[in-house]
Amino acid sequence: MTETTTATPLTSESPGFFRMIWGVLAKPRATFATLRSSQSRAWMLMAGLCLILVTLPLIARGAVTSQQSREQIQEQLQNQPGFAEGSGDVEQAVSLATSPILTIVLPAIGSVIGRILGWLLWSGALYLLASMVGGRSNFLQVLKVVIWAWLPFALRSIVQAIYMMATQAPIANQGLSGFAGMPVIDASNPFAIEMPSTGTAVLYAFLGQIDIYLFWYLALLVLGITAVTKLSGRKSAGLVLVVWVVFMAIRLIGTAVTNSLTSGMLGG
Repeated sequence: MTETTTATPLTSESPGFFRMIWGVLAKPRATFATLRSSQSRAWMLMAGLCLILVTLPLIARGAVTSQQSREQIQEQLQNQPGFAEGSGDVEQAVSLATSPILTIVLPAIGSVIGRILGWLLWSGALYLLASMVGGRSNFLQVLKVVIWAWLPFALRSIVQAIYMMATQAPIANQGLSGFAGMPVIDASNPFAIEMPSTGTAVLYAFLGQIDIYLFWYLALLVLGITAVTKLSGRKSAGLVLVVWVVFMAIRLIGTAVTNSLTSGMLGG
């Protein structure tokens, strides 16, 4: 009886929002264990917060590059046939190209929708695979794990936004993508586009996903899936790795197809 009463609070307690955040950061194994029986809606607050934070780098980048892009595009258009220097056509074209709707709002909406779909796909895949190997959980429990495990990426969004606002410069290469050897863009001529090879584009996309936040996220997923499905740590790690590899492969195939089509249209 004594062992039962001391173990129960760990799995039945429903920590609040801030306690969950601290728990995921400091004691992820015990914190994820509470998600099996927790009725708390703190995960909804976390989801909403993450959806807001995912837009911060886009907003910061738009604010930093707006004026620079405006000057570059204006200079280029003035040298194009049909655009007289200082004409209203140039100003109208520049305003359209640098409109906050195109540079911030639409990308932000796309990021929010993509993040929601990403959570659902990750949760569905993990729940399906876990059920196939004997996991004992429901879809909602897995979804909660996926959302809380995304905390490292939420922190990354804050760090990136602060960096861009502090340096007044966009982040040129995400993760390890600087090692991919992408063609250098001539900042003085944004219309001069040099398409990379498909292999280079795929390598750039892959290395761009590799950073410490990714490994942190995957580690939290393993701990969370182990806690809510009652699978062994080895099985949980295998499931997480399989899902990550599959989704990464889909991303890279999409990058390869897009790069090939774009190169074909540009005559590259």
